[in-house]
Amino acid sequence: MARTRCTVCGKPATYRCKYCGDTLCEEHLPPEMHWCIRLESYKRDIEAGRTTRNIFSIFSHNYSYLLLFLISISFVLQLLIPGGLITRGIPNVYEKLLWLNPLLITHRPWTLVTSIFLHGSFMHFLINMLVFFFFAPVLERKVGSTKFLLIFFLVGIVAGIGWCLTSDTSALGASGAIYGILGALAILMPKMKVYVFPLPVPIDIWIVVIFFALFFDVMPAIMGSPDGIAHTAHLSGLLFGLFAGMWLKKT
Repeated sequence: MARTRCTVCGKPATYRCKYCGDTLCEEHLPPEMHWCIRLESYKRDIEAGRTTRNIFSIFSHNYSYLLLFLISISFVLQLLIPGGLITRGIPNVYEKLLWLNPLLITHRPWTLVTSIFLHGSFMHFLINMLVFFFFAPVLERKVGSTKFLLIFFLVGIVAGIGWCLTSDTSALGASGAIYGILGALAILMPKMKVYVFPLPVPIDIWIVVIFFALFFDVMPAIMGSPDGIAHTAHLSGLLFGLFAGMWLKKT
């Protein structure tokens, strides 16, 4: 007898959406996780109180939004705690505890993860979160929430290791992990269209990723430009993201 499969990911499924009838696994059961054709009906039921939800239910199987929320909270803490990179250019206690210092990595290995949640300026935070907001949910819908979360943190760790192997300067930010997300999407969805200002036409994401990596990271790294950007972290995250995309595509 053929096993019932999830219409989104192909995994064995034992659930059926009561709105559209699709057969789904537990992860893709919520209507917003499988592009339900009756999503509006589901939303109306929520508004009418016919579906039990709470303020944190938006994060259920939406880990990209949860990460966006946590990184934003961390940025607010950077602003609220006296001093800090954003206000005085000198790290405060919170930032020193969490940022990545290659000279101390053997004593503070957790900073390979926690440094992802810090940013050095408002513009650094804004650009990273804009890119994350537009692309991270796409990857999560494509591979599922669990695999997305695994990719995000593994890419961030690899980016941090790449930086520690090439520099002794402290680093922070989610850029390396975001580069990994873009790399994975470039492999899994190479024809995905992306608008790049000021170009009036959309471009395939794989072209955008190659251009940004070469122009903003490879060339400055080769030239030794002292711009304060962790280029090797970006490139390490991108390479691992490409590898993760190829592995996911095979499986």
